Amino acid sequence: MSERAWRSGPRRYLHARPIYEKDWPKLILAMQESGLMGIISPGGIIWYAGGYEVKPSSVRSVWGLSSNQLTRLNNYIYVHDPFPVGLEDE
Repeated sequence: MSERAWRSGPRRYLHARPIYEKDWPKLILAMQESGLMGIISPGGIIWYAGGYEVKPSSVRSVWGLSSNQLTRLNNYIYVHDPFPVGLEDE
């Protein structure tokens, strides 16, 4: 799968491109528009795409995130809970 473009600027960096606090809502909106959802569960964030569970490593590779950035994204989701509820019942 190719990497999703959710922000402007160059995509090729020697190290992971920084994601600032103001960029998390933009990333989450792009994820929602593509059909990706992160649901908070007792065991952590469970990622769904089209009603199917997706591995965090796949989320990382498609969205161009480092493991540290995914951890920061998870922390943002725990605090703000930006995804709609009810996907678990599908």
